[in-house]
Amino acid sequence: MLKVLRFCIILLYPCLGIAQKTESSCVAAQYPDPAIEIHSPAFMRKKIQFTSQGAMLHFIQQLRSPYLRTRSAGVSQEGREIPLLIFSKPTQSQKPTVLIVAQQHGNEPAGGEAALAVAWQLTQTLYSSLLDKVNIIIVPRANPDGAAHFVRNLANGYNLNRDHLELVTPEARAIAKVFVEYQPDVVLDCHEFTVAVRWLEKFSLLQKYDGLLQSATTMNLPAALNDISLRFYYPAINRAFDQKHLTHSLYYTTSHDVQNKIVSMGGIVPDTSRNIAGLRNAISFLLETRGVGLGTAHFKRRVMTHMTAIHAVFDTTVQHANEIISLHDRLNNQISESAGRGQIIILGRALKEKHELSMLDKQGHTKLLLVDWRSAFHIQKTLTRQRPFSYLLAPTEKLAAERLTMLGIKVYQITNPLHLSVQQYQIVSVMKKTKHDVTGSAGAANEVIQVKTQLKSLTMNVQHYFYVPLNQPLANLAIAALEPESESSYVSNHLIKIRRDSFKLPLFSLTIVTSSLL
Repeated sequence: MLKVLRFCIILLYPCLGIAQKTESSCVAAQYPDPAIEIHSPAFMRKKIQFTSQGAMLHFIQQLRSPYLRTRSAGVSQEGREIPLLIFSKPTQSQKPTVLIVAQQHGNEPAGGEAALAVAWQLTQTLYSSLLDKVNIIIVPRANPDGAAHFVRNLANGYNLNRDHLELVTPEARAIAKVFVEYQPDVVLDCHEFTVAVRWLEKFSLLQKYDGLLQSATTMNLPAALNDISLRFYYPAINRAFDQKHLTHSLYYTTSHDVQNKIVSMGGIVPDTSRNIAGLRNAISFLLETRGVGLGTAHFKRRVMTHMTAIHAVFDTTVQHANEIISLHDRLNNQISESAGRGQIIILGRALKEKHELSMLDKQGHTKLLLVDWRSAFHIQKTLTRQRPFSYLLAPTEKLAAERLTMLGIKVYQITNPLHLSVQQYQIVSVMKKTKHDVTGSAGAANEVIQVKTQLKSLTMNVQHYFYVPLNQPLANLAIAALEPESESSYVSNHLIKIRRDSFKLPLFSLTIVTSSLL
C-alpha cells in the first residue's frame, strides 16, 4: 500500500519532480544559487556532477600546504580508501581540535563536497591563520561505497551512523580510530535530509529549511556540554546562516509510518556519531541540509550551507579556545572522579511537546504547521542505577573487550586469581526486538534483544576476567555499551551472550572500591 501511495504522489505532483530529482519552478525559486566560487571537484565542470572516489582522491593529492598531512583512515568493505586530512600548525600553546565528518550516508553528498572545499580554503593564505588557534581534522567521505552507488547505507546494508558504539563495520572502526588518536574537542557531522516523500504523504507539504542543527542529546551527557553548545555554538551558527540568508531550524525528522504524525528531534540513543562524540566529552553537532531526493538541484546552495556552518564552528572554537580546552580537561577529570558516585541513566524517552514548523506547499507558499514534537532536549528518565566503580567481563567475552578497546576505553585483564564481591546481571525477561531509529527505519543488523535484569550480589574467584574501571574519561561510553537494557548495549546487540543454561550474563559490576584492583 505504501509503495502505491508513493507512486500516486509522483503522479499527483509531477511539478515537484520526485521521480526526476527536480522541483517545480515555484518551489525552486525559493533557493537561488549563491554568487560565490567554490573550489571543489563538483564545481570544476560546466555541469555539476557529484564527485567520484577517483576525483576526490586526485583533488586531495593536489592540495598543497606545509600544515597539511593526508593519510588513509581505513578501507571500506569494497576496498575504497577513507581519506583523512590533518591540518595543524606547530605552536607553543595548546590548541583545540575540530573534527569534520561528512558523507556517512552515501546519498548525502553536500557535506562531503563542502569538506573538500574547506580543505582547499585551508591551504590558502587567507584561511591558514586559523591554524594558529585550532587544529582541524577532516573525514570528507566516511562511506565511500555508499557514495559510489549513491545509496544511504554501507555495502553490507548497515547504517554507519548507528554503528559508533558496536563498531561492527570497518568504516565505523576507522572513525573510532580517528577519535581515539586525535581526541577532538569539537565535532561537526554533516548530512542531508529528505525534502518530500513522507512529508508529502503525511502533511502534503515540503521541507523548507536550508539547514537543520542539533547538538548531542543522550543519557549521561555532561550538562556542561549542552550549556556551551547553547551559549556559543547555536547562536554563532544561526547568525552565520542569517547573514547568508539561509533558513534554519533545530533538526527534526518523522517516521515512515504515514499514520504516525509525530515529529522528533534527533534521537537520544547512544549510537550516532553526534551522541557518541558527546559521551567522549566533545562538543558535538549534527548539521543536515535540504538535499535528499533533489539530485543536483541547489547543490551549490547546499554546499555553501555546510561551509557556512563549518566556518562558524571554526570561528567559535577559536574565539573560545581556552574555555573549550579547559572544559574538555575538566570533564575528563570530573567523569573519572565520579566512579561509584551518584546515579546513571540507563533508559529514557524524549518528552512530547507542541512545536511549529515552517514548510512549503507545492506552489512554494510558506505554511506553518503545528506538530506533536518529541524534544530530545528534555529526557525523561525511565531506568536508573547506581554508578558502578567498574565492570567485569568473563574471559569468554573477548569480542566485547576488543570493541571497548577500539572505542578507546581502558580494559585490563586480571592475570592473578582474586576473590571479589560483585553484582551479577541476571536476566528477568528477554524478547526479540527490531531496533528502529526515530524515523522508524530498521536496516541490516537491527535484530536485537530487549532484556530486563536484576543485580545479584555474590562473591567469586576471578582470573583472566576483563576489568573495565570507570575512573577514566570515557566512563559514560563504557556505561552505554555495558548496561544491558539499552537497545544499543553489547548485550542487546549480541556482543555479550546470555548463558542459555542459567539466564545469567557474563557481566558484573562492582559498586565498592576493591583495593586489589587498584
